[in-house]
Amino acid sequence: MRSQDERAAFPEVVLTEFYTEACGFCREEAMILEELAEVFARKVEFRRIDAQVEGRLAEEQVVFNVPTLILERDGELVERFNGFVAGERLERAIRDALR
Repeated sequence: MRSQDERAAFPEVVLTEFYTEACGFCREEAMILEELAEVFARKVEFRRIDAQVEGRLAEEQVVFNVPTLILERDGELVERFNGFVAGERLERAIRDALR
């Protein structure tokens, strides 16, 4: 567990993607997220959750379509994307969340 000073100096940024195996846009988004995971290694945690397998969690997060991406900083919502998002837009949002 990180101290309050560590959390302030190094915010915890998490990007969660809800997807399904049958979703073509989800596969495209996954490739973008893999690239961004390399760019932001050790700075951002990337999570992928299959909305069909984790239906209850998807319902709790109000996921109606896929892909849905949820960007959080220190547990607080920064931005939510419903549908496919271009890599440049995601990268900007992540950089903003890290500030």
